[in-house]
Amino acid sequence: MGETVVLTAYMDRFKREKYISIYEVFQKKYDDSMTLLFSDKESTVKAYQENLKDKYSTMFNYEYTDPGDVFEDIQEQAFEFYEAEKLMEYNFHFSLLSTLYQMFEQQLRKFIYEELNHRLSSVRIEGEFADFGTNMGKIKEAFKHVNYALEATIQWDTISTLADLVNTYKHGDGRSAKRLYKNHPQFFLQLSYSKERVMDSELTTNTEVVFDLEEVSFKDYSDAIIDFWKDFPEHLSGKYTFPD
Repeated sequence: MGETVVLTAYMDRFKREKYISIYEVFQKKYDDSMTLLFSDKESTVKAYQENLKDKYSTMFNYEYTDPGDVFEDIQEQAFEFYEAEKLMEYNFHFSLLSTLYQMFEQQLRKFIYEELNHRLSSVRIEGEFADFGTNMGKIKEAFKHVNYALEATIQWDTISTLADLVNTYKHGDGRSAKRLYKNHPQFFLQLSYSKERVMDSELTTNTEVVFDLEEVSFKDYSDAIIDFWKDFPEHLSGKYTFPD
């Protein structure tokens, strides 16, 4: 066996505060945006419906047009508008959840890469940053060099659920979706007339509303990430033995 060296990582107060503050601001902006855009969808739809009534009041010659047909058309358009509003709220919510997770993953990747490659480090990562920690499995392996198991933290179950949610939303059915359904079946909407999941019926996870937004709280996941960084150790160290 070759030489054994000690590897260290240091989380200073300023970096910790920077990592955390991003999510605190993100949470507030999420809340403000959701309130502004989607807090009163019913009133938005009613205003849309009234605009249609005004528009159609002078569009037709009602001596030859059945007002009942016009009313039915307005109702149908208003319903479609309401469904579109719900879909936009759904995609807005999950797009920001996706960003939340991607920010966290990149923070982890950046932190451990810099700590293993600073000028006083006894080792250097082979290859360019672009090839380093390209998935969470590889990032976990990198943290093991400083004797830190990410999956052993108390927030990791929640963060793993977030990863599965994001992957399912982005890619549809697959390993993440199966794991998510096994652990959290309440997240998945079902058809009103059967127990089939909407995701399976519609074959999509973003052009239809397939998750129950009441069950998937943005704050739960942002709080978990904030708590992760609050609990993150100031000093980490591990040993690495060079091959002969």
